[in-house]
Amino acid sequence: MPQAQTVSILAIDDDPAVLESFKAVLEKEPGFVVDTVSTSSEALEILESQYYDVIVSDYSMPDIDGITLLREARARGCKSLFVIVTGKRLAHIAMDALNSGADFFIQKGPNTAKDLENLIGFIRSKLPEKQAEAGSDVAEWGRFYHSVVESTPDLLCRMQPDGTFIYTNETCQQFFKKSYNEMLGINFFSLIPAEEKGPVLAQLRNLSPKKPDIAMEHRVNAGGKTPVLQWFYHAFFDAGGAVSEYQLSGRNLEGVVRIGEQAGAKAHASPSTVFPAAPAAPAPAASSSPATAKPASQQVPEAYDWKGLVDTINTLENPVFAIDKSGTIIAWNKAIEQLTGVTASQMLGKGRQEYAVPFYGKPGPMLIDHIFLPPGSPVIASLPPIKKVGDTFIGEMERVKIKGKPMLLWGKGSPVYDGKGTLIAAIEVITVGEPQAEETTTSEKYLGGISSITLKVSGEGVGGAIAGAIGSSTGGYGVYATDQRVFVIRNPDLDAEKSGAGGVQFSTFIMDELFGMSVDTRQKSIRELEKLKVFEAYKKDIIKIGLKKPVLLSGYLTFTVDKAGSFRIYIDHKKSFTHIEQLMQSFCPEKILVE
Repeated sequence: MPQAQTVSILAIDDDPAVLESFKAVLEKEPGFVVDTVSTSSEALEILESQYYDVIVSDYSMPDIDGITLLREARARGCKSLFVIVTGKRLAHIAMDALNSGADFFIQKGPNTAKDLENLIGFIRSKLPEKQAEAGSDVAEWGRFYHSVVESTPDLLCRMQPDGTFIYTNETCQQFFKKSYNEMLGINFFSLIPAEEKGPVLAQLRNLSPKKPDIAMEHRVNAGGKTPVLQWFYHAFFDAGGAVSEYQLSGRNLEGVVRIGEQAGAKAHASPSTVFPAAPAAPAPAASSSPATAKPASQQVPEAYDWKGLVDTINTLENPVFAIDKSGTIIAWNKAIEQLTGVTASQMLGKGRQEYAVPFYGKPGPMLIDHIFLPPGSPVIASLPPIKKVGDTFIGEMERVKIKGKPMLLWGKGSPVYDGKGTLIAAIEVITVGEPQAEETTTSEKYLGGISSITLKVSGEGVGGAIAGAIGSSTGGYGVYATDQRVFVIRNPDLDAEKSGAGGVQFSTFIMDELFGMSVDTRQKSIRELEKLKVFEAYKKDIIKIGLKKPVLLSGYLTFTVDKAGSFRIYIDHKKSFTHIEQLMQSFCPEKILVE
């Protein structure tokens, strides 16, 4: 039987579980070989020296997002098939990916398994065409790269974590006076003199995925001699954070000419001297006019162009405003104009907490003020109470008057960072509702709940109790619990199938993806839960509560109920899963089974 053609794949994701899932699924396909890295920066470094047939990258990466990585790779001449994977629901991400040179797009969720099947088929059909298109360029690049590696005066090698050589260039072979095959299997660490080996290994143990490089000068045994070489170590790490390989370049310092070095100076540092791999830039010279220098606190802050943020906020159907670090209002969208009767022209540029006036009748603190305060600040005690979930600040329900009408106000806020990770602005989205009549006193105690566009039900019902309420995979469901029973509801405020006011529009998806706003954790009355329910079960009737965390595919929450079968709700987002898991621990911890 002919051997399947090898297809090299580089998978990039900051979640080790996702990388493991991708690798497990794709390597079941004959000939597919998958390497994984957890940052885009690592990927770019590897792509400098290695060609992959396919690159699969998550969009939401902590250092460089997937589309920026795609553009950079294409700018460097990379002709690999490029696949963007994301949990985002925004059409513009898919369009940006394709417009930037991506070949395929996958959205994490219930259909990921099917998408991976389609991806494998796409690779099989598209790769020969891509290779034919790029073949001559790749071959020429390969020849050029080989000539550079083999002709360099530096010793270049790769070795396993224990020091066993797995590759050496010609210079390295000449230095040790051994052939390539003889070099393979030799342990590099065994060539370091005993008195220097311990300190070298100690320095290597300090390397990490964030600081993978170090430069050292130490001796090695080579043909009966122990010359001092300058060695540059780079560690590669697997998804679990363990060293998978070392790349090593050595430079023989004998005969090095140092321009400007005084006669009699040592030709090199003492053995086992450690040098920083990336020394910090020297501090600027002191000003000749110190009186004119401004302290850091008085320096003019960097000016930002808010147009992109403001334009996005103005497209949203939710009432939203934003402030910069000084507290100045920089965005006040049309929805908040309609809600408050106060125009953007009246609000933009104002500070001193003027944004509170349309809601409270006077300037004062709002949820948004929490975002710029450091943890533990004494000022927090004077602000409205909040809870923080990730980067999202969630306020409690408040009674306010808007245009003279009593209303319930609920705020959510989120920080805005620049490309360097500096906090530069904050936004707050406002949700309002009309006060409801007080409920009749009941012994049933409300525990909590969450509704989200990431919560969906399957097409399989559990009998007449939920007949007609299921059959859509659209999100907008919620899970709520009291001390006696659990509810699954269809939240009308997050109903993606509704086209009228209050339904989820495309802008709501922007809110969810950019600011994490399309989640409703407001307390609901028992009467409201009973009205909106598509499923309910009393604690005493529940046999088992199954939980599965979303990784590559959707997670889920399953209730197995005595004499009623089971009911499942799918969970597409890890934050929603965490919230539901905590709720179930409060509701009925003894019946939970985490799968």
